[in-house]
Amino acid sequence: MIDIVTVVFREELEILRVQAQSIDLFCSPELVQDIIIVVNDTAEVANSIDTAWWGQFQDCVRIIPRCQFGHDWSDNGWVSQQVLKILGSAQAYSKWAQVMDAKTILVKPVDNSIWDAQGRLRSGSFDIYSVFYPARDIVNQLFGISLDHQIGPGGVPFFFDTDIVRSMITDIEKITSRPFLNWFQDQGRLTEFILYCGYILYCGDKHSSVYAMQDSAILPVNICHSEIGIFDIKLDQMLKQNPLTVSIHRNAWNKLSSLQQQQYRDFLISKNISTIGLVK
Repeated sequence: MIDIVTVVFREELEILRVQAQSIDLFCSPELVQDIIIVVNDTAEVANSIDTAWWGQFQDCVRIIPRCQFGHDWSDNGWVSQQVLKILGSAQAYSKWAQVMDAKTILVKPVDNSIWDAQGRLRSGSFDIYSVFYPARDIVNQLFGISLDHQIGPGGVPFFFDTDIVRSMITDIEKITSRPFLNWFQDQGRLTEFILYCGYILYCGDKHSSVYAMQDSAILPVNICHSEIGIFDIKLDQMLKQNPLTVSIHRNAWNKLSSLQQQQYRDFLISKNISTIGLVK
């Protein structure tokens, strides 16, 4: 089984409702055990989340305000977002944690096809993008390795093996002699997924049977703030490539034309997802 882990903050509460609806539509109770919502914000924001948004899964939702992990948080919300994905996944009871941003919307069922016959996650792998070189360098120095590939799909939805996550936190605290939360946030441009991939390489063959890196079955189509100019290409991928998830960053959404915003809404509606809560 899997647990779904989403990190959210105040400005993304409305899009979280859309994600919750997509989970209700496209996830099976036989596959999903818990839904963990980690709130990268105040307790007031955590209290405003209604578990009924998740429909059939409302009794499975666990809302965790970040104060449960500590009180020393970076002023940079991007940094705390990264570490909370790791800390939230460490709270999962299932073998796998499917990590998502609040804007990540499922558009087809999550099913057993994402694993191969040997039980390995069909993740694929790819070269590390240059924007993540600073994170790669931090990880290489920490573990004394030379990381050159990343487990797919690189961004969300990313699937953590929860036992590996817990071991990673423990080992990093031993290596650095510091609490994991504080060490991570002090690194600046470190990313959660690069760190995890580096840890798996550091462990050697110990986790080689966890991921099928030559056989990807997890396809997201995401639009970030720098990809407005290729919106038509991205929309075509959503329509033709049968992705597992789609997303548009809120800063990208605000730069889209009214027509483009409606085209995205129409795509979600075609998947039976209401767009009432879509970020405006």
